[in-house]
Amino acid sequence: MLLVVFFVSHAWASDRPYMSDVGQLNYARFLHSEGDYLRAAREFERVIELFPLSPLIPEAHFMLAVSYFDAGEMKEARDQFLQFLDNSTDGPFAPFADEALLRLVKIKRLLAETEKAESPREPGRGSAGGMKTAKKLPAEGVKPGFTVTKPLRPLRAVQVMFFRAASYEEMERELEGLKSAGVDTVILRVFHNTGDRHHRFVEPRSPAGVYFKTDHAPVVADVLSKVLDAAHERGLRVFAWMTTRHADYGLEGMAELACKGYDITTGALVRCRGLDMFNEKAVRHLEGLFSDLASYPIDGILFQDDLILRHTEGFGAHAEGLFKKQRGISIDPAKFYIRGTGTASVLYTASFWEWAAWKNKRLLTVAGRLKRAVRERNPRVEFAINMMYESVTNPPYALAWLSQDLATAATAGFDYYSIMAYHRQMAEELEKSPGEVKELIGKMVEEALRIVGDPHKVLIKLQTIDWKTEKPLSPDEVAELIDTIRTIEDVSIAVVPYRVDFPFYELGKTGAKGPGKD
Repeated sequence: MLLVVFFVSHAWASDRPYMSDVGQLNYARFLHSEGDYLRAAREFERVIELFPLSPLIPEAHFMLAVSYFDAGEMKEARDQFLQFLDNSTDGPFAPFADEALLRLVKIKRLLAETEKAESPREPGRGSAGGMKTAKKLPAEGVKPGFTVTKPLRPLRAVQVMFFRAASYEEMERELEGLKSAGVDTVILRVFHNTGDRHHRFVEPRSPAGVYFKTDHAPVVADVLSKVLDAAHERGLRVFAWMTTRHADYGLEGMAELACKGYDITTGALVRCRGLDMFNEKAVRHLEGLFSDLASYPIDGILFQDDLILRHTEGFGAHAEGLFKKQRGISIDPAKFYIRGTGTASVLYTASFWEWAAWKNKRLLTVAGRLKRAVRERNPRVEFAINMMYESVTNPPYALAWLSQDLATAATAGFDYYSIMAYHRQMAEELEKSPGEVKELIGKMVEEALRIVGDPHKVLIKLQTIDWKTEKPLSPDEVAELIDTIRTIEDVSIAVVPYRVDFPFYELGKTGAKGPGKD
């Protein structure tokens, strides 16, 4: 059911300045229209929680009840309809009181039939008629019939931007120290952007490119082969940390392959950084690049956090043609955004959410193609995907601004979901204290577990330096977060970036501590 909004004004959550009540409500409506009723209920409830003064609360409350009803959760639906009638029988939503009353009558009958059907029956008597037992819904993020692979153990990983060693011999000694401390996986950066720091033992042959042999990009140096040899000799696994959209090395001058964005102010399409993920030629280029990466005996690949599209990115002829083919309608950016009066804020329409979800699925489709290209050459490679912290803490924001959705990604067959729980960054962006961020990270672990299921597949990444100053953080500060995470569940953990002076034995500890555990 689609309700008509009678209000022009909108509210902003105090700690969510980037999402309005209108945007949040439209996101929840979109989930309901897609048949994702339990997630819709969750997001309608967030309208009430985040925007307690919003005039849209009556609609959100009514649709919360409807979503539970459509999901077959009759007791929850009954409770919400009753609350709706207590609070929202006046004003523009009064007509929906009649609908709520009708649904309550039906719920009462269905619950009575279910209770009768489940009560003990006399021998020889058939089943009572009435409501069919609601089909058990799969865990969020898991499609029915989807086979989930389970890692044998959680990762204890370090993410290496560059080694400080002046020689390969010193690098080997650093790897020896990591192994001794209980680290089992090295996530090695195999791409190089202009201005990035090099490994000290490298003689760069190009200002930008990759650290493995390929004909699809400039090669800075073949660092990967030597790191693989040294790491495998010491029993360490190696994941290649590789960029996707921004892997346009050597192609920067080919405008036809470039991402297209939309300038909300002028209404013009503009070039944005990286490759056009809707352009078949660009995707085939990435397939060739990743296939060459798979020629090495790597253990896994971490997709860099550039596999995203901002809220004004993902336009152009290729996106237009694909959207029209798959959805049957044209992309019209003028129908996606509503400019707030007298402010730079932007509101999102229902059409925007359909487009944002479609972009997210397209990015996962591209990731799937890259996985297939790799496994054709190296079937044993595992895959991790970087997810911004908002994908756990604020799903509508992540979908709107980043085209990321953890629940959808959880159906895409990744081996690890890498949650970027960078506490200093979160404290600044969310204006929270260290204690509040620590508590939030604990909740993030629980929520990621709820969505992904297998704790080993949840990879929590923690920062070891301050991103702005590049100064190292106190080891105790990071170790406290590791202990907090281990208290909840034995998930995979990585620290980033690798610091030679970090006490990696804290990371190497295994097993969930939990109440009463050491």
